[in-house]
Amino acid sequence: MSNLESIRIDDDIHILNDGFWSFKLYTEQLIYKEIESVFEFYATPNNLNLITPKFLNFKILGKKVDTTSEGMIFQYRLNLHKIPIFWKSKIEEWNPPLKFVDKQLIGPYLKWRHQHHFESIGKNTKVIDIVDYIVPGGSLIHNLFVKKDLINIFNYRKEALDKIFN
Repeated sequence: MSNLESIRIDDDIHILNDGFWSFKLYTEQLIYKEIESVFEFYATPNNLNLITPKFLNFKILGKKVDTTSEGMIFQYRLNLHKIPIFWKSKIEEWNPPLKFVDKQLIGPYLKWRHQHHFESIGKNTKVIDIVDYIVPGGSLIHNLFVKKDLINIFNYRKEALDKIFN
């Protein structure tokens, strides 16, 4: 994360070019709830529907599960620019209530690794998202579509989390 240290971290979403076709997204948010409650919310798969924008037409496929654990595989269907997308991800790391990582196995990116960090700050929780991803088509496709989409998605997530917890 050394290339992120040079920028001011606040409530914004930062996206940096991290290589030829690779990018890194960083964002953080303060939630006025204790870390255990916030992590439990994230550990409940169906809650992802509550923090995903409606325009994605997001749907979790397969058997409904009540909690998440390391090694679990999830399948989703969504629409990106009216194109149906199948996404399959695996929980690569699971360290409650501090961190978990999901990795795309099948989906629209050449690489997608999403780190979710949770830091206790008194009775509050700082939620940090770090996403390393590679876009097919590199900077051109990233600048035309992906960057704007990700900013919209993560801004929606922040607003939804604020309504749920704050």
